[in-house]
Amino acid sequence: MREEKEKIWAWLMPGGKVYRVVTNPVEGTIKVYDPTGKLARQDEKLSREAVNIVEKNFLETVATEVKGKKTETEKETGNELTDEIGMYIR
Repeated sequence: MREEKEKIWAWLMPGGKVYRVVTNPVEGTIKVYDPTGKLARQDEKLSREAVNIVEKNFLETVATEVKGKKTETEKETGNELTDEIGMYIR
């Protein structure tokens, strides 16, 4: 089975804005994009364990992992970030 490198998370902020977080334990990176899609923060050269800890202890608590598949009931809005997170926000 092929190991999936990258995970995409939808992080709903208290004010209602949604940030996108992209984690990659294989490459050791965590990238946070603001609601407009601009890179807000990037951490590199992290160990696989460090990325896994962030995913488990932080992202699984405050964010929702976004799945790449769209259901038939989902509609595209033309906004890449909105379309990507679809209905996966808690």
